Amino acid sequence: MVKKFIVVCSLIMFLVGCANTETITLPLEEKDVSQLMAEKMDIAGWNFSRKDDTYSFRSVPSDPNAEGVTLDVNAKTGTVYERTSGLPQTNLVRKDAPNFLQVTNGEIFKSEINKMAKQVLDKNGLTPDNDNWISGGYGEGFIYGDVKKDGKKITIKLDIFTEEWEEIDNPF
Repeated sequence: MVKKFIVVCSLIMFLVGCANTETITLPLEEKDVSQLMAEKMDIAGWNFSRKDDTYSFRSVPSDPNAEGVTLDVNAKTGTVYERTSGLPQTNLVRKDAPNFLQVTNGEIFKSEINKMAKQVLDKNGLTPDNDNWISGGYGEGFIYGDVKKDGKKITIKLDIFTEEWEEIDNPF
């Protein structure tokens, strides 16, 4: 009887979730960011702040001498990025966006970022300048690096989740 009740409750919860037709629009509102971060990034107990179009969530380590992790959310794109490196972690609007915060192996992280970036480059007639073309995180969830467009070397910043990119001056 208990199993049947659990199955029925699960089915009801699923159907209620499917009936939720509220759409998320950009730029994200504070209530949407807080709700989506709680659902996707497990930020219970983290400190919250906002400055302009950036929402910040800072972990509170149990060791008072430890540094916490700060995740920023670009309200214009929904992309979540780690503040120190500027590297993208996920996107709150794209349901299929992976959560890279769960990837603890740096090589796997780099490989997954490269794989997503390569798809965007291919769609736009761009090719990596070399195997290690990604130079780092640009902030606001963008990565940057050198690519070739029509045979000419250019530096771009790219949001792998929204597929937005633009040519920039080389930051070095």
